[in-house]
Amino acid sequence: MHKHWVWLATRKGIGTRGRAALLELYGTAEHVYELKESDYLHTEGFDRRWLESLLDKSLDDAEEILRDCDNEEIDLLTYADERYPIRLKNICDPPALLYYKGTLPDFDHEAAIAVVGSRRCSAYGLMYAKQFGKQIANSGGIVISGGARGIDTMALKGALDSTMPVVAVMGCGLDIDYPRENHFLFQKISQHGCLLSEYPPKSEPERGHFPVRNRILSGLSLGVLVVEAPEKSGALITADLALQQGRDVFAIPGNIGVKHCSGSNRLIREGAYMVEDGWEVLREYAYLFPDKLSDSRSKETMQRIYQTRFGMSLPLYSPVTFSDDGDKKVVDIPERKTYSDEKETPAELVGEESAVYALLSDQPIHCDELTAKSGLPSRNVTAALTLLQIKGRAQKLPGNYYKRK
Repeated sequence: MHKHWVWLATRKGIGTRGRAALLELYGTAEHVYELKESDYLHTEGFDRRWLESLLDKSLDDAEEILRDCDNEEIDLLTYADERYPIRLKNICDPPALLYYKGTLPDFDHEAAIAVVGSRRCSAYGLMYAKQFGKQIANSGGIVISGGARGIDTMALKGALDSTMPVVAVMGCGLDIDYPRENHFLFQKISQHGCLLSEYPPKSEPERGHFPVRNRILSGLSLGVLVVEAPEKSGALITADLALQQGRDVFAIPGNIGVKHCSGSNRLIREGAYMVEDGWEVLREYAYLFPDKLSDSRSKETMQRIYQTRFGMSLPLYSPVTFSDDGDKKVVDIPERKTYSDEKETPAELVGEESAVYALLSDQPIHCDELTAKSGLPSRNVTAALTLLQIKGRAQKLPGNYYKRK
């Protein structure tokens, strides 16, 4: 029963490797729960430090967690479930239990790529995170990332411009939006893929959760793409874990002498694959999935793959629009506008104000996306948006979204 798996996953003082060792020794959470003190102590390989926690047989907390899952429409995937990804089972410390919201992909039969990078990143990093996320998804890959600000957010937004599922692995309970401004993004992901976590509902995003979470990102993937990362970045932890797990590591080259790129550039010096577009990542696995992957730069190839894979013609998608109602995905091709037209840009707007205003429309757009598209420093974009609001040309919406006024 699920309550025994929740009980095992919430034992204090055992850790991820300890729980994996217990499952190796005893097979299932039910068996671990049923054992007595003498059974534990007479098992070769049992660590006595686990004993006190395992002798607490109360299921009250587990039952409360299951009620929370039911209320939040969160499903559970146990290590014993036949749907549990073999890729993840093969790492040294697989989670005993995963919570998920949405539709769980068949990871073992898909080219899943983890896209990671720094929260504090440049406009260059934001732009390429979104571009690579979109290219990987449009080429038939599943993009997996965390839900953090910066690179993670933009990679996930780019991947949502596709028919492929998108996956975010969280460092907190799935009932908690972290960061808060990604509320609508997480809603979109749960509708077009799934949110995953090994932490039960009501678990706060504690600092120590994220390095532990990273092993799941790499464990579910064939390879990890580092978009932009300074030294001592969490993205580099994920890259190290990927190497330990036998995964490939890819990196996007960054500007020399820029601290945001120092870690990812070092990975390239140390042997990571340098890539310049999303297909360069996926083509490493094309022989494994010949009927599922295609070069998204070639419409004819994509048409053939989509017909084989989905039984339909290649859909034409415009970027996903994130609005404050949070429940619509815009798929129609929008009318192209020429922002150089004098009618589009008021005469009193010049310089950076004009450039930022040209990117605004009636559809809400996030400040990070404005930064990526404009190529301006984030502080300049913020300043321009403030002046546009003062002049009555822009409206700020919840979650740091903006639109024309």
